[in-house]
Parts: sequence; structure tokens; C-alpha cells
Amino acid sequence: MKKTNFYVRISILLVACFSLIIFTQEISAEKGFQDIGLRVYNGTQVVAIAAEPAGTLTSPLRIAKNGAIYGIVLVDPGDPNDSGLRIQTNSGIKALRKYVFLPTAYVSISMWKQQVFLNSYVVHVTVTVTENSPSGSPIVGVTLRGTWSGAYNATVSGTTDANGRVSFTSGWVGIGSTVTFTVNKITIGSIEYDLAGQTSASIGI
Repeated sequence: MKKTNFYVRISILLVACFSLIIFTQEISAEKGFQDIGLRVYNGTQVVAIAAEPAGTLTSPLRIAKNGAIYGIVLVDPGDPNDSGLRIQTNSGIKALRKYVFLPTAYVSISMWKQQVFLNSYVVHVTVTVTENSPSGSPIVGVTLRGTWSGAYNATVSGTTDANGRVSFTSGWVGIGSTVTFTVNKITIGSIEYDLAGQTSASIGI
């Protein structure tokens, strides 16, 4: 991930316990949140703060940047993504949610069929997950959730190995049918990766 070396510092009092806000730019891919370049010192370190997705304004804490208004994501104190910064709201004390930097999960799918009895087959699928590109480093130990559809229907999940791979096998399907496998979600803990590459593949029997 690329970071700029240029920081513009402005001082804005959001809550009494902190006042330093830093804007910079960072490429990242935590799905469901937006990085608008908001950085705050929480007394120990500089952390990135998550904003709501573009076009969403539900948070009571908002900030203007380049003519746009952004909602700052709030969570309960003690949440795994608690930034350590607190604000008083009408519903009590909330914490600013930190933005978690993740590489884009690049997905590649390979499928093949195996005859098991006369006109009956099973389908094997291996999903490889790498950082940002097909040749990137494997992403190890993330949970992948996917669905089989077509001639076989099921929801499955597994954890990528040291090579960033996880494999699944369908139940029996008949000749002349089609089976599709779709990667729905990749997570580490409660954090969901953004996805790129091949997220669905089909094979004819």
C-alpha cells in the first residue's frame, strides 16, 4: 500500500479528549466503509477513522471535506474496531470506528469434474486468494464463504491455507447439467475484504 509523505494538519475540536486531525491519502479496501483520509491522534498513535459509504448520512458526527459532507462511523466503546476516541451522543458515549487497511482480495477460481459412477459426477473447486493481483502474496487464514448453484445447491465456508487456497467438492450431479460456484465473501474476524478478479465460475458436466 502506498502512503504519501505529505500531511496537512488542521486542528478541529470534535470532542474534549482530542484535537489533532490529519488528512492524507491511502489506498485500501475494507468493504462497507470509506477512507476519506481522516487521521486522529488518540493519545497513543495516529489512527485512520472510518466514514460511511458515499451517499450515506446516518451518523450524528459529520465532517466536511472538499465540499462534501461525510458521516463518521460510531461504534460502542470496547468494539474490536474502537479507535480509542470517544464522543457524547444523544444515545450515550460512542467511539469513533477506526478504518482497517486491507489489501484487495484478488480471487481466482479453478474447477474440474470427476466421474464417480456411470453418468454421475462431482465437481471440485479451488479458490486462490492473493493480495491485489493474481501474482500477489497469498492471503492466509481468511474465511471464505461461497455458494454452489445450478445442478447442485449449497452454501459452504472454509479457511485459506498457507498458499492462500481453499477447496470444496459438490455432491453428485448428472451428465448434461451445469454447476456454478460463486465466492460471496472473504473475511478476517468481522472485517470484510473488497473483492477483485474472478468471483464466479461454471462448468458443464
